[in-house]
Amino acid sequence: MINGAAEAIEFYRRAFGATESFKLDAPGGKVGHAEIQIGDSRIMMADDCGGESPFRNPQTSGGSPVGLHLYVEDVDAVFDRAVSAGATVIKPMQDQFYGDRTGALKDPFGHIWFLATQKEELSPDKIKQRAETMFKQHHPDTAPAS
Repeated sequence: MINGAAEAIEFYRRAFGATESFKLDAPGGKVGHAEIQIGDSRIMMADDCGGESPFRNPQTSGGSPVGLHLYVEDVDAVFDRAVSAGATVIKPMQDQFYGDRTGALKDPFGHIWFLATQKEELSPDKIKQRAETMFKQHHPDTAPAS
């Protein structure tokens, strides 16, 4: 999470030669999700949305907002195994509008892990279409920024 994701993307572009591979605008002019590429590494980020989300930017949380995103073949089995080993559920397993099945855990050492399996391969346009539908359902009085 970042306070000012759009500005951060521009900084990473200037500082590290990052290229933006995907950006999903959220209501209120915020970045709902963005992906940049630096070398062969993909970095995902979003603006801090506040509220009850446990994911906060370092200025707000006083700590690191970094989470490890791990794609696995059977996400439900790995998620259950991690919980059995002592991880705490942050977000239960759920199918996402962007085609993945995901959940989030905190390990006993305080690190956040996002676990996922890709269920559908979707085009950026299809993801944006589904996101717009989701935003309308969850925020009926606002519309995503264009």
